[in-house]
Amino acid sequence: MKNQLLMILFVFVGSVMYTPATAQSLSVTEIEQSIKAEGQYAILISNARYFQAAVRTGQTLVAKNPELNFDIVLIGPVVKDLAKDESLKPSIEVSEKTGIRLVVCEAAMQHFELKQSDYHHSIQFTPDGFIYLFGLQESGYKTLTL
Repeated sequence: MKNQLLMILFVFVGSVMYTPATAQSLSVTEIEQSIKAEGQYAILISNARYFQAAVRTGQTLVAKNPELNFDIVLIGPVVKDLAKDESLKPSIEVSEKTGIRLVVCEAAMQHFELKQSDYHHSIQFTPDGFIYLFGLQESGYKTLTL
């Protein structure tokens, strides 16, 4: 009798707790195509290598979705690189041509003793890159930090 009760208990508990597992069925292509045509995206960058990758990503997304907003917020060492490294000029020009907004943190500029006149004319400025990113998040932007 005891064994029968245990068996019934196991069957009952097993049937109640059993839920079929379902794997994610979206393909990589389907996920990539879920980017909204009027989406708002921003990346916070602190180094030149990530800056160039972010520009390429923004260029690809904006080419597919011209109504998309894409911001790159620059903090840390890349702020100095953007002002001094001529090899980054093509990426800056691609950003301008594509409509990608580049926003440089003035606090980082002060740290590196730079002025707005040290930058390409298309670059915009914010007193604090972190606060600007928080504002983007509050405005509905999806953000990423590298």
